[in-house]
Amino acid sequence: MPLTEQYADYLDAFQTTARTQIEALLRAGDLGVLKTCGTREDDRGVWADVVIEVRGVEKLYQRSLLIVDASEHPPEDPAGFAATLFSTNVVQEELEIPHLKERWIQSG
Repeated sequence: MPLTEQYADYLDAFQTTARTQIEALLRAGDLGVLKTCGTREDDRGVWADVVIEVRGVEKLYQRSLLIVDASEHPPEDPAGFAATLFSTNVVQEELEIPHLKERWIQSG
């Protein structure tokens, strides 16, 4: 059985929480717009993917995180907590902190 089916409830909760939190953080900081937020499965496990259109920047910000490891499941953290960590890292650490945002903008 695919991991996306096996952990469907977990992934739904993760995705709902992550989307809500990322959109709220982007709005609060006037940082940009969430373009996509979803999950996908490959041979390594299930990934959370986000794409953000950052205000004032031409390239899209893309981020992926392995949330269900194919070799070490079930996930250690509850879905809501894992989504909060992901959301915080994506927005607050990489898009709000000036030197990290500048590093991302200048990267290939």
